[in-house]
Amino acid sequence: MDSLIKKFGKFLQNCRKNRHLSQEKLSELSYINIKTISEMENGKANIDLDKLDILSSVLNVDLVEEYFNILFEDSNNINQIVNSLNSRDRFHGSCQSIEIQALEDIKNRTNRQLIKNKVEKLILFFKSIEVKDDMLLKRKLILDALNINGKFDLDNLENNYYSDIDYRILMNYALTLDNWLDKLVIHKFIEQSNSEDKNLKSILFHNMSNAHYVLKEYYKALDYINKAIDSNLDNPTSAVMLYTKALILYDLSEPYEEYAIKALEISKESDKELHSYILKNSKIKFGIYS
Repeated sequence: MDSLIKKFGKFLQNCRKNRHLSQEKLSELSYINIKTISEMENGKANIDLDKLDILSSVLNVDLVEEYFNILFEDSNNINQIVNSLNSRDRFHGSCQSIEIQALEDIKNRTNRQLIKNKVEKLILFFKSIEVKDDMLLKRKLILDALNINGKFDLDNLENNYYSDIDYRILMNYALTLDNWLDKLVIHKFIEQSNSEDKNLKSILFHNMSNAHYVLKEYYKALDYINKAIDSNLDNPTSAVMLYTKALILYDLSEPYEEYAIKALEISKESDKELHSYILKNSKIKFGIYS
């Protein structure tokens, strides 16, 4: 917290200097004691919002807004990372180094334990995504993340408190299970939650589509992949979702080429590793579109 107050104090000092005002003149114009102004600029005073409001009028800068922007900067940065989860396709073994480094930076500079816990949870989550073939390690990382704020009850899911990121981590835990029906139980639990997060629902519906596809419930799979795509409209088009839809249509003997070709086009531009994976592992014969 001290570092944030000092950062705000520096901002306040710069605002004063940009207006070519001395501390004495600012004190005179605001009727705030010069010692208080000095302590605020040096990060040695508790912030008084009423005084900030007065100084805002004198300096013509919304100091209250800036104070809260700085105070919650780490929280806002974390939220941006969470909101970016659907900004690109993420699959087992894909690199998450950018997100992990950004979270490590936040962890190293914050003194707030609540922020540290949230960051550590997300770091473990992103590290679990990077694991490709070792399901035991992936599951351990996910369980460690779920247990950051206390013992997580896997036997009675309704006994836990959930943020949207907790639902997302729990969803990835389901992916480590061997039984597809067990996966669906967890997915349906999350589906019935009160979350309004479209990103969460988009990934959830995609995973539910995959589960129904493996269980050869193709029409249910098609319904859920359509829901996934519809929920993802605020993000870049997902090549993986389009590819999943192409596979389902292929097995239903319905026209699939449009979605398969689009999946290849997008992955070729955005993720060469994913593009190669689709070509190597698909039952669909792409021919000249490869």
